[in-house]
Amino acid sequence: ALSCPPHSHYELCGSPCQPTCHTPSVPTACPSSPCSEGCFCDPGYVLSGSDCVPRSECGCEYRGQYYQKDTEFYPSCRERCRCGSDGAVTCQEAFCSAHEECRLEDGVLGCHPTGYGRLVVSGDPHYVTFDGRTFNIPGSCTYILARVCKPAQRLANFTVLVEHEAGTHGDPVVMKRVVVSIHGYTITMERGRRWEVDSERYTLPLVTEDKKLRLGQEGNNIVLHTAAGIRILYNTATFLLITVPDVYRGRLCGLGGDYDGDPSDDFRLPSGALAGTTQEFVTSWKVPEDRACSDGCDGGTCARCDVTNEAMYGRNGSCGIIRDAEGPFRGCHSRVSPVEYFTHCVHDVCAASGDRGALCHALQAYAAACQAAGAKVRPWRTKEFCPLQCPPNSHYELCTRTCDLTCASLVGPAPCTWGCFEGCQCDEGFVFDGATCVSPERCGC
Repeated sequence: ALSCPPHSHYELCGSPCQPTCHTPSVPTACPSSPCSEGCFCDPGYVLSGSDCVPRSECGCEYRGQYYQKDTEFYPSCRERCRCGSDGAVTCQEAFCSAHEECRLEDGVLGCHPTGYGRLVVSGDPHYVTFDGRTFNIPGSCTYILARVCKPAQRLANFTVLVEHEAGTHGDPVVMKRVVVSIHGYTITMERGRRWEVDSERYTLPLVTEDKKLRLGQEGNNIVLHTAAGIRILYNTATFLLITVPDVYRGRLCGLGGDYDGDPSDDFRLPSGALAGTTQEFVTSWKVPEDRACSDGCDGGTCARCDVTNEAMYGRNGSCGIIRDAEGPFRGCHSRVSPVEYFTHCVHDVCAASGDRGALCHALQAYAAACQAAGAKVRPWRTKEFCPLQCPPNSHYELCTRTCDLTCASLVGPAPCTWGCFEGCQCDEGFVFDGATCVSPERCGC
């Protein structure tokens, strides 16, 4: 005999009209034939999906899909719903966490790990760790951002330092310099488009002899790719993105945390103990240096944004653009959560008393994060709103591939390694020589 699941029994000739959660009562006009052989729910039970359950345990129908009771589901990448009792569905706006993306996996739409770690520093330095914990650093010192604390065989060691500097006239603190040590090289990327490898300037794109490093300009960004799979994107102003492959999971330390998937244990001191406060954690990763630097915010308390201003800067004409479901970044929300970027934008614009420049930098940071994740960004700049000034013989493009149009690419292919980014593209008939757009015959050796 056929073995049947719980609360069901075998029938050789069962009714074609089985009661289900969807149609709990069998229609009176149900034809008695053709009958069928199979498993049928016991009396008092109805079909919920493929299970027989009491009526009180029935699930919910939502937008034509059936969900079992007490399950959470994502009907779209912007909302999370729960199927409760009596078929009631409750939904709320939700985005995935900082190290997840919304995608279909095994036919189920939901938040799934990206498969790589993302560490972000942006604006008036806001940090989002590899595991998605956020904090701000108002100090103007140099800090260890990330390094390998638990080495393993065949795992390349690396260290990333970030140097802040105090703004002028009470302006916020800004990133001044990023220093990366990996594969025996030291790469310095400085605010305002200066970069060095082992203290020497090179024309971009640069590929080292051992092919372990590739440094190039992609759109408005300096991008470093390493043989170890670590990628660093710096827009030489207010946005830094570090992505590391999964082999580094649980092996890192520094301000970026340990990348073990758990944000609650990110604030570890170099000794391995958990810090009591954010300040203690930040201070413990300071690098001793000759110059004087401050931990920022007089008396340790930083100014807060007024609630009415917060609402004003959160509107769609301002930071609200980042999370607007109909806005230019709507195609990105499933790949990169807009929540942290929106919060940081409001903080920065408020700290700058509504300054348009702070807003443009915050939007530019989210645009770069989206494009690095391969998401489509729609036009968001206009001649009046956040225009990007381009040098002679070039023009703004939302999706430019600077790396394909360089003097180096005339000699041999220097393919772009990440998708496209917004930035200044050389006009037709000109190529990028690492600093400006020139006609091909002006290229050096």
